[in-house]
Amino acid sequence: MIMKTKLIMILFFSFIIFSCSTGGGEKVSKKEKPQEIQVEKVVFEDIPDFVEATGFVQPDKEGIVKVTSRTPGTLQSIKVRVGERVRAGQILAVVKAPDTTDLYAQKLSLSAQLSQAEKLLKIKRELYEVGAIPKSELIEAETSYEVIKAQLRGVEERLKILGGGMGISNIISPIDGVVYQILAHVGDPVDQATEILSIVNPLKIVITALIADRDLPKIKVGDKVDFFVSTYPQRKFEGKVKYVSDVLDPETHRAKVYIEPSEKEPFKINMFFNVNILVGEERYAVIPRRALLYQNGKFYVFLLEDGKVEKKEVNFVKELEDGRVALLGIQEGQKVISNPILEVSP
Repeated sequence: MIMKTKLIMILFFSFIIFSCSTGGGEKVSKKEKPQEIQVEKVVFEDIPDFVEATGFVQPDKEGIVKVTSRTPGTLQSIKVRVGERVRAGQILAVVKAPDTTDLYAQKLSLSAQLSQAEKLLKIKRELYEVGAIPKSELIEAETSYEVIKAQLRGVEERLKILGGGMGISNIISPIDGVVYQILAHVGDPVDQATEILSIVNPLKIVITALIADRDLPKIKVGDKVDFFVSTYPQRKFEGKVKYVSDVLDPETHRAKVYIEPSEKEPFKINMFFNVNILVGEERYAVIPRRALLYQNGKFYVFLLEDGKVEKKEVNFVKELEDGRVALLGIQEGQKVISNPILEVSP
């Protein structure tokens, strides 16, 4: 039955071609005139060859700042959440710090001592001016005042560095940025070596694409990249390959390719993209999309040669933006039927 259907179709095409090409004979009335076959010549074009992948935004290693406690203690509270924008100097967390208790006590004690030393110095100056004491006593009082003043200044600077007050140390943001990770929990013991959280500079980011091992040899540093995201459906972003990792994931057989985008402002950490890496150009046959048939998992075209129609299997390469497709398996200059009848298998 299938062979019979194919034969009828080929005879139908041949009849139409014969009718159109006959010079003599009676004219066919408009009502009886058969539909003409539309034919397109196969052309060859240099088509950009892309490696397609998915990618996501992550911080550049130079854009991550690790935040630690400036004194030993216990994490008392966390004031921010992952993804939150913060300003330099903003309090991120609070540590209960015994060291700050001692320092605060020293500050109170030295403040009182300084007040007494200042009063004593004032008296000594008055007595020296009337000749009641020698200059050595005045110098001693001045020295004592300056020593206590310097000690108090040192304690205050230490408390300022620790960001603390009475028994606490405030962890503050060193930069304007976005909270990337929170690695500690309330109640955890912390010290200068404990990373509590990290802040990223949103302008220091890279696009990380996951590339199959078979495509890695095609990609090199400097290759142009186009990428797209559903958040901005009308925009095409561009960048360049910055680095190709030598490490292959043993489970997925993919490696990371790092891409530097030409603009960075609209992106958010962990945003996903469709990525096209331009790896060169290849010459392919190009025909209208409507001339390509798909049947039983394969692609076909109908060629018209010497008045005969031939069904030809082809290799589909890619669909182009202008309604055409790139193929392998046909020759330049051949004619394809652009309005073929699709065969239907039972």
